[in-house]
Amino acid sequence: SFSETLDYILTRRSEYLTRKYIEKYYLNNSDSCIIEMSSESLDSCDYAYNESSLSPGSLTPEVSSHHSEVVYSCATTSEVQCGLIFIINGTILNTCERFSINLVMNNADLALHFNPRLPQNYIVRNSRINGRWGKEEVTSPLPFNLVRGQKFNVQILVTEPEFLIAVNEKHSNVYSHRLPYRKIRGIEIKGDVKDITVEQTFIENYPNVELYTIRQITPEDAKEINNNNCDELKHVPFTGRLDKPFTNGKRLHIKGCVKLLPHSFFINLQNGFYFWPHPIIPFHFNPRFGKIGGKHIICRNSWLNGKWDREERSENQTDFMPGKKFHLIFSCTDASYQIYLNEKLIAEYPFRIDAQQVDTVYIQGDVKIMDVYLESAY
Repeated sequence: SFSETLDYILTRRSEYLTRKYIEKYYLNNSDSCIIEMSSESLDSCDYAYNESSLSPGSLTPEVSSHHSEVVYSCATTSEVQCGLIFIINGTILNTCERFSINLVMNNADLALHFNPRLPQNYIVRNSRINGRWGKEEVTSPLPFNLVRGQKFNVQILVTEPEFLIAVNEKHSNVYSHRLPYRKIRGIEIKGDVKDITVEQTFIENYPNVELYTIRQITPEDAKEINNNNCDELKHVPFTGRLDKPFTNGKRLHIKGCVKLLPHSFFINLQNGFYFWPHPIIPFHFNPRFGKIGGKHIICRNSWLNGKWDREERSENQTDFMPGKKFHLIFSCTDASYQIYLNEKLIAEYPFRIDAQQVDTVYIQGDVKIMDVYLESAY
């Protein structure tokens, strides 16, 4: 809709102005500002900023004493290990500017500083090491969903390489460890929030998932569907379950629309629908959109043996364009996936692992999804 498009443009504009402010801040200080891309993670690449110890993200009394008031503090109730999750619930004040959730070390260093800023509609993640702030991470694959005057839920899961963070029960960010997580000794919440409760418990999988069932149809039904326009939007991130294996002769249809001002989106054909433990991903399909004048890239890969495999890239011109609808088909053969975009073959990906393991379709990023279905003659 027009209002949704306008909101999206205004949000991206706000993020742009904030980034320009941060860049200007550093150019006026002795510490230079270095912008770099983090390593690839399952959710998205994050932009990171080098900070001085008195950066806009710091909570020193000179910078933001009002927002440094501790409203909740407690020690960890057990040894911090993989699988431990902090579940924070509370209410955001009607006058809230910002608040922070901090995982505190013995020496007052912060393993994680999680800092939502409501006027700018983004969340800062950082660490404080030896009294100095490190690199800020500010981008997210999901829209900002914290609202003044409403309740909120933040979940922080400890895994071996990183923290996994969910906001209002939706996975939001990955934050790689910069300090030994086993030395975390407490949690504190500061800022414009109230009625805080914190639960510390161990879980076996993460996060809670809204699961769709992907329907299977015949080729005849597929032709009829393809002739009809479907504008009903699915929730993104989209997690769809396949009732039957995605095997030779079947075709997975995905109808959607690229958002305005896109960064990237990805589609995983994977085994299992949880984010953690990390699922096996026989096929990861990841269009990435260049900046103004830049090239669009389509990356393809697999997650197996606990890591990403060798990445394939192509820079061919495609119909993936901001604001434009698309019809994507993954066709499974006896040896590969063939990828069709608007009835044009754009790539082929030979199997690196048994394709019959695929039972879940996961979609995330700068894309709207109208329909997902599996075409099969049997």
